[in-house]
Order: sequence, then structure tokens, then C-alpha cells
Amino acid sequence: MSVAEGIALAGVDVDGVTAPRNDGTRRSGLYAVPFTLSRRPDEPWSRLFVQNWDQPPTFTAMHRRGIARVSGDRVVLDGTTMDEVERVHLATLKLVVQLTNQQHGQLVERESARRAAAEQADRLRRQAVDDVARRLRFDDSN
Repeated sequence: MSVAEGIALAGVDVDGVTAPRNDGTRRSGLYAVPFTLSRRPDEPWSRLFVQNWDQPPTFTAMHRRGIARVSGDRVVLDGTTMDEVERVHLATLKLVVQLTNQQHGQLVERESARRAAAEQADRLRRQAVDDVARRLRFDDSN
């Protein structure tokens, strides 16, 4: 899968879902739910994903900022339940992955254009150096 195709949610890593503490403390009924991705994202995608999760374009009152992280080829919501994922978070998760793919694609395009411009500038500079070097004469005839 190419970078242009983006990253997709592949499913829940059922074996990675943790157990709640259930010790009576605040949020002790919540636990980590990992989702597998279609491939391992790079660092910029991971950073964008977390930023987008913390400030998605649309969300419900049940949205929890600060619970998302990317680990390898997994997105982990650390502080939720499977029921909340089903009722609330899955829609936001899908939206955030889509937005992150879009932003990451734009980032990759800008970086590619910047690199191409720098390479072109370097080629032109080298050509100018070569042109002047060919015109230089080191004998006594001028």
C-alpha cells in the first residue's frame, strides 16, 4: 500500500484489550482498546493522528481528549470501553483517520515539492559553476 492510499482501520486487536481496574477510583471502569491499522504509520502521521483525536472537527460530549496514542501499527484509546467505542468513539475514530490521511498526504506533497525545488536549485547552481569553470582560462592568453 502506498502512502497516497493512506492508512485504514483494520479492526480491534481483541487480544490487546486490557481489563478495567474496577477498584472504585475515578475512571477505574475504563481500559485500553487497541485498533489495528492497515500498516505502520510514520511519525508525522502518528503525531497528526493524536492532534486530530484531541481536536476533531466533530465529536460528541462523550469524546475524551488525551486518550489516543499510536504504537507500531496500532491506535490505542486508553481510557474507554468497548461499549463506548461502539456507541461513540468509532465514528470519531474513522473521521480522525480520514482527516489524518488527508493532512499527511498534503504534508508529503509539500515535502516532495520542497525537495524537488531544492534539487532543481542545486542543479542550476552546479550548471552555473560548470559554465563559468569552462570559460575560465588559466594560460597566459587571457
